[in-house]
Amino acid sequence: MSDETGGQRETGPLGPLLEPGARVAGFVIEGPLASGGGGFVYRARRDGRLFALKLLRMTSRDDREMDALRRVHHPNVVEFQGCGFWPDEAPRFQVLALEYVRGRPLEVWADEENPSALELVHQFLLPFTLTLAQVHDSGVVHRDVKESNILIRDGDRQPVLVDFGAACYEGARRLTPRLPPGTPEYRSPDVLRSARDWTGEPLPMSPSDDLWALGVTLYWLLTRTMPFGDRNGPLTRAILHQEPLAPQLLNPRVPHSLGEVCTRLLAKNPKERYADARALSRALTEEFSRADRSWREPLFPPTPRLPPAPVVRRWRTAMPWVAGVGLFLALFLFIPRDESPVSSPPRQAISSQEVAPARMTGEVARGAEPRTSTLPAPVAPATPRKDNEMMTPKKTRSVARAALLVGATCMGPGCASVPLRQGPPPAECPPGSEATNRRIGLAHHSSNPIYFKGFDPASFEPIPVEEGPVAFLTIADWGELPDRTLLSGELFFGKDRVYGRITRVHLKSGEVLPVCMDVFSGDAPRGFVMEEGSTSRKALIINTPFAAVVSRFE
Repeated sequence: MSDETGGQRETGPLGPLLEPGARVAGFVIEGPLASGGGGFVYRARRDGRLFALKLLRMTSRDDREMDALRRVHHPNVVEFQGCGFWPDEAPRFQVLALEYVRGRPLEVWADEENPSALELVHQFLLPFTLTLAQVHDSGVVHRDVKESNILIRDGDRQPVLVDFGAACYEGARRLTPRLPPGTPEYRSPDVLRSARDWTGEPLPMSPSDDLWALGVTLYWLLTRTMPFGDRNGPLTRAILHQEPLAPQLLNPRVPHSLGEVCTRLLAKNPKERYADARALSRALTEEFSRADRSWREPLFPPTPRLPPAPVVRRWRTAMPWVAGVGLFLALFLFIPRDESPVSSPPRQAISSQEVAPARMTGEVARGAEPRTSTLPAPVAPATPRKDNEMMTPKKTRSVARAALLVGATCMGPGCASVPLRQGPPPAECPPGSEATNRRIGLAHHSSNPIYFKGFDPASFEPIPVEEGPVAFLTIADWGELPDRTLLSGELFFGKDRVYGRITRVHLKSGEVLPVCMDVFSGDAPRGFVMEEGSTSRKALIINTPFAAVVSRFE
């Protein structure tokens, strides 16, 4: 057997089963990756570069998958890099050379990372929905959206859509006589109804089919169950007539509003679903911007269980009570109380240094009888006082006043380390920002996810920031701004929040234009919550910001 066929063990129904080291159309096979879309996919190398090599029987797909990939240009869609035929002498397979994406299938990522609802939307749903919008804009419907056809890429952790073997576009040749290709559990009721009433004409294709399949995928991510069962049961009847249980009822950790988005994607009537992928993206953005802290809990109980929360978190929760107890003790110990002149001699003022040993014993708190004080006797008797007169030396009054101020101001999170300050004062937008909005197609109050430049957008660990100049990068396209457009502005610290204002957009051409945008996270219209460990000079915040176009800085 020649080099071009060496290592081939047998031919399966979708293509040859190749051993590592086999040579195919100038590529050296390193191992299998997947089977799907009518063919086998291998990891292969050529001239030192890695490829995903897909072998298709020449009678099954012709140029359909290659043509679909040529129509789509997006960094989160697997890139088509060339084609050939194999074997050379009597070609029986079309060979597609595709970008090799280093990453994990979506279902593996979900199982291993156990994301929160906030992570799921921020890292997967929002960028993938915008990617799907670009695919549909190019005239292509994928028709096999599911967990195994979405890879979470290593490095930037972006979702990448792969396997266009079932894709359709205007004028494409029909692949199957009745039902279109795809995975049965993800087919929409629209497709099933069209197949049931089929008259021999080409079945209609619709981007709505991809959104339905995304709804099935989202349902699985939220519940780890399929909404309509699998092909071993009455699958078609369930898709056509059965309403799945709301995700938040199956999994109480699912935020209600996110469960509603999923339920709407699976509405039987197409008119009740989202009009297109961009409408879905807007809905997700709105829900994301309203997300509270419950969205940060993992969607499923961690396995194995995580260790108990750090002591500092419990201390922070108890801070108002500690402050109150501290205030009471300060007043009790430092401010003399009226006592009956019949039973007790006039009370002596004692210093805080003298009180400290008595407090440290803590015997009253343990239930022991109070002991007689061992403090040294006063040198001279104090001046007698009237029954209704409270004697408070200046030092004691100042200590009590300080304790009162501490108790009054330490009732909020982070009060032990962050000074009492308000947010930035209102200000007008930079001149020319309105003209910029018109030029780059940004409407008032429109918003878009962004992330701090220099930090991982997929990480939900708190990041340190300081007051002053700041830079962000956009996530996905926004108006005429492409993905990863640079935005710059300034951060301001408040009492327990960080506020951001964006005043410049840096175009890819090098031009810098004025803009007027507020920065906010999911818990409020403006700013971010300072996390534990924040100080007056460095705040810790979660890297999940949005930029919103405003007409004035409030």
